Amino acid sequence: MSMPGDLGLADQSGTLLWSRADGVEVVFGLDWSPLVGGEPSVLGRRRARALRATHYLVMGDLAAVVGCGVVPKRNRQDQHKNRVSGRRLHAAAAMFASAHSEGVIAAVYAMAPRGYWLVAVNAGLILAQTDRWYAEREEVDSVLFALKARFPSMHIMKTDVLDEESPPEWMARHSSIRTQLQSLVHPVWKRTRLMSLMLVVGVVVWIMMDRGSDRPAELPQEQPDMLWRQIYADFSRNHPVHHPDQIFKVVSTWHQAPLNPGGWKLKQIMCEPMAMDWYCAARYQRRKMLALSEKLDAVKPQGWTAEFIDLDHGILRWQVLAAASAFEPVPASIPMKEWISYLQSMTPVFEAIQIGTGTSVSFAAPVGRQGMILERPPFIKPLKRRTISIKGPMRSISTLRGLTIPVRWRGLQLDIGQSTGQGIRRSELTVSLTGEIFEISE
Repeated sequence: MSMPGDLGLADQSGTLLWSRADGVEVVFGLDWSPLVGGEPSVLGRRRARALRATHYLVMGDLAAVVGCGVVPKRNRQDQHKNRVSGRRLHAAAAMFASAHSEGVIAAVYAMAPRGYWLVAVNAGLILAQTDRWYAEREEVDSVLFALKARFPSMHIMKTDVLDEESPPEWMARHSSIRTQLQSLVHPVWKRTRLMSLMLVVGVVVWIMMDRGSDRPAELPQEQPDMLWRQIYADFSRNHPVHHPDQIFKVVSTWHQAPLNPGGWKLKQIMCEPMAMDWYCAARYQRRKMLALSEKLDAVKPQGWTAEFIDLDHGILRWQVLAAASAFEPVPASIPMKEWISYLQSMTPVFEAIQIGTGTSVSFAAPVGRQGMILERPPFIKPLKRRTISIKGPMRSISTLRGLTIPVRWRGLQLDIGQSTGQGIRRSELTVSLTGEIFEISE
């Protein structure tokens, strides 16, 4: 297996190639999504075309997922070889899934200088938002936290390192027709015929325009400001943030969870956002021999659902609707020293408050008609994001009301009966919050 010097990277999707000694190219970083409501092979190809992917892979039958990505081309010599024998591209996540076909399994692999690769599967199907690379371990932990909320029984494997001396067993052995990517590239003759047709149409249109006017019509003036606003609007739509009042709306539902109903004991509450809503789960443990599942089911609040993992553990689930806001990337900038000072003022009442060093948020700049990148308007500021984590007594959560910087919270968790901290920071009700701060740079 080759080392990072032989890796290829495609900017559009973040796919990364790793060549094995037997000629198989292992592809990391596909975009995975579930397929519902039709023939998986048809839906998968349609999804790949919509994403403008070069390759895709459908896994599963009744329950199916598709992974799509832009796979980079090799050099000229390799491209000639590929035309003769065909490239053998296999999805790393699919190979991992083939080796872990039962249960919910997650794994993290480190590889310098790329960062951390996270993959998670459920019954042999890759979960969405995984098969991705992260620069910082904090980002990985945030995603794992959210996955754990959805799948409490998920097993997280010990973090390992990817290197050529000791590749994972699943990568060395589990490559088959089920893990091989399919190409969406058109055959050469189709591309040639399409280009010829476009050329003929273009000539005809030019002649007709030339006859109707002594000079060619001028194209409409480009509007970089509008194009950049659209890019930021798309980012805003896909990255909702949570104001303090919206967090309190979620937390207020925790009070509805029964504490000790009929021999069951509430141990933990976990909530994670999805779009503009929140999904919460309260985990219960059976403490008495006469505690029956029907007793816990009978006391659940209206609109909640109950499920039972085994004889001794139950879960109540519910949703909190409309508890997020679209992120506005061009607000009046909040000075860094202001919100950092506020977090510092909160430290006496929390066990721990941590923020990351911050990374720049990259945007695909719009391109003009001449193929030139359009410069960002001065009124649109660069954007940075920082990870943030807070842990402490639940009674201290009210201090978040003064945090005015945009925060996209990834998870809220309440642990009951596990006292940590000292003095005023010690409590039987410990709340943990993880997320990311969006910072407008000057």
